[in-house]
Amino acid sequence: MSYFERVNKISNILFCVFGLFFILTIIFFSTSSFSEILRYNFTNDLRGAMITVISFMISLFSLALGITLKCLVKDSDETIQLIATRIK
Repeated sequence: MSYFERVNKISNILFCVFGLFFILTIIFFSTSSFSEILRYNFTNDLRGAMITVISFMISLFSLALGITLKCLVKDSDETIQLIATRIK
């Protein structure tokens, strides 16, 4: 995997970003009145709800991108090994 080592590192970083923003989502959800906005459409703390939604979206995006990059690294490594065996 020496050819795609940087992509593998970026994938690991994205998994860490997912974990960080998921923890932040849980913290922001517990401290904001997001459940009141869903139940009563009462927008007293709209900033807290928006931060919760944005951090959740960032965590989902980084998880999806991290999984995609891991699959890319795995597939490219298999392809390079296949080409190397055909050359020999």
